[in-house]
Amino acid sequence: MARPRTPLLDRQRIVQTALRLVDEAGDLTIPALAGALKVSPSALYHHVTGRAEIVALMRAELVRAIGERSLWDRPWDEALHGWARAYREAFAEHPGIIRLLATAPLAEPFMHEVYERAVATLEAAGFAREEVMGVITALESFILGSALDLVAPAVMVDAVDRAATPRLADALAAVPAGRHRADQAFEVGLAALIAGYRALLAAGGGPGVGERISDQA
Repeated sequence: MARPRTPLLDRQRIVQTALRLVDEAGDLTIPALAGALKVSPSALYHHVTGRAEIVALMRAELVRAIGERSLWDRPWDEALHGWARAYREAFAEHPGIIRLLATAPLAEPFMHEVYERAVATLEAAGFAREEVMGVITALESFILGSALDLVAPAVMVDAVDRAATPRLADALAAVPAGRHRADQAFEVGLAALIAGYRALLAAGGGPGVGERISDQA
């Protein structure tokens, strides 16, 4: 039988199919991926070393859309704003992958480079070394939740009894319709996080972030 003119598999096709499967099922297995590609599992190993590499390739595909290196040349608060918005939009395109990536160790050098730039920007702004990863992790946790909120039902609090909970009913009536609900919540939360980071930075030196939050409370 003649060899096909176009290869049946390549890494890009594997990654795109894996993203689709994770969006649908929230997980990824080699047999399921091979079935979706209509090849044997062994055929995949001609292109990738295994599931861990596929997860890394999916992460790389998402990170590619998040922003340019120059993002981290901006003032720290502008950089975090830009990163958060791009990060949220990238994950909103593939919400099924959030749990998978959130529990997979960040062992890829390209991710280490992203964090290196983020750490350098925050340290240059004056954040203490022991605080920097906490600042980044708290922001990422908020972003991942916000990405899930983008694909949540338009109405998350429903069947409210106005007579029993009138303030809740009024608050819900004031919520913007459609995607604007999620966008408003994201902007409020992001502004609050950045304002909190500014307050911590203004406190400067001395105790660690946990002690400084307790002091301010």
